[in-house]
Amino acid sequence: MTTQEKVESMLIDLGMFERHAKDVMEKAKPQIDEVMKNINYRITWDRPASEYPEVLFTMVFDAVKPFAYAWYEENLPEAWNKDMFK
Repeated sequence: MTTQEKVESMLIDLGMFERHAKDVMEKAKPQIDEVMKNINYRITWDRPASEYPEVLFTMVFDAVKPFAYAWYEENLPEAWNKDMFK
């Protein structure tokens, strides 16, 4: 499983469909990459997730959640799970 797939699976675990999780990640990755660049760190999204400690995924997921919430606001504002991404 790649780093991106792991974060997508975290979105899916909270009820998001796979194709929607992929959409969210495409919007979130450039922003996360920019923040990471400011601290001289680079996430390799296409490499094995096992290369990173679990704590990194907690931090990255916290950064991705607002993108997921915004995606729901724009596309499925009445979704039952939208508030899980606040």
